[in-house]
Amino acid sequence: GVRSAYEKTGVYINAMRRLHLSQPLVHSPLPDDWEVLQMLDNKLGGDFNYASSQEVWEEVTQVASNRFSGAAYYRLERHRKRGMQWPIYHEDTPILHLLDFRTLDGLARFSYHPYELRGMVKEILEGSFYTANHYYLTTGRILAHYNNTAQTKQSEKLNSKYPQDIVLASYQDKESFAGEWVILKTQYGETSPLKVEFSDNIKPKTLYTTFHHAASRINAIFGDECDALILTPRFKSIRVEIVNL
Repeated sequence: GVRSAYEKTGVYINAMRRLHLSQPLVHSPLPDDWEVLQMLDNKLGGDFNYASSQEVWEEVTQVASNRFSGAAYYRLERHRKRGMQWPIYHEDTPILHLLDFRTLDGLARFSYHPYELRGMVKEILEGSFYTANHYYLTTGRILAHYNNTAQTKQSEKLNSKYPQDIVLASYQDKESFAGEWVILKTQYGETSPLKVEFSDNIKPKTLYTTFHHAASRINAIFGDECDALILTPRFKSIRVEIVNL
């Protein structure tokens, strides 16, 4: 295992360009992320030789100096509450492009693309999405686990709260399910057998499941296709066929 977010030191950068210096709340004997990567590098014949996460970050400030040259650890520590926003030189930059944009003439170019119905949204609105045995599947997370449970599955207490991925379906669709277990199937693949539970919070012809446990093979049914305009992979929703067991 590796240290959790509450046990490690390092710099986090969010979508608002804000840098935060994380410092451990508790001590852990486990290695930090950078230590694991350094061990892998050395095993593969590399020459990484960092002594701390601070040394790693100092190299980042040199390589990406146009953004982080002034983001030393002591300055990030001084601004721990509000963080600092890149680019950071002598001071940080709370407002980006205040005077101009990074173009030859300093002006921005805006392109207008009108909304276009496409993909599943178009099929749903036009009524061609659903068939007798097809459902709309959406995925998400639950509080007990995070992503693939690489860390949370080490906790017996958390595992006991949610030991497997289950499928939630609407009570209105209960007659379509022959038993408590189903396989979800798409053109890309199929899941392992999943237990079905029914809820008033799920809309008819909609299914919900999580993707915390690799044995469930949830990711196997999504394929590699991306949205044509923004190239976002299809990892959140898809049309599925249920196979009753």
